[in-house]
Amino acid sequence: MRMNIKITRKQYEEFLNEIGKLLPEEEFIIGGKQRRPWRPYGKLIRKYDPIGFEVGFNDWARNK
Repeated sequence: MRMNIKITRKQYEEFLNEIGKLLPEEEFIIGGKQRRPWRPYGKLIRKYDPIGFEVGFNDWARNK
């Protein structure tokens, strides 16, 4: 029996923000530009790489 739990893009963004704290500075090259590593990673990905964000979200949601 599978429970129907709503998974949101905001939850995924928060997840990325948490793992972003552990990533090296090279991971903050988003959309071909070096982004500020002190900014939340999830927010940067959502804003500057929306297609990558959607692909990652769909994969993340499918595996939840």
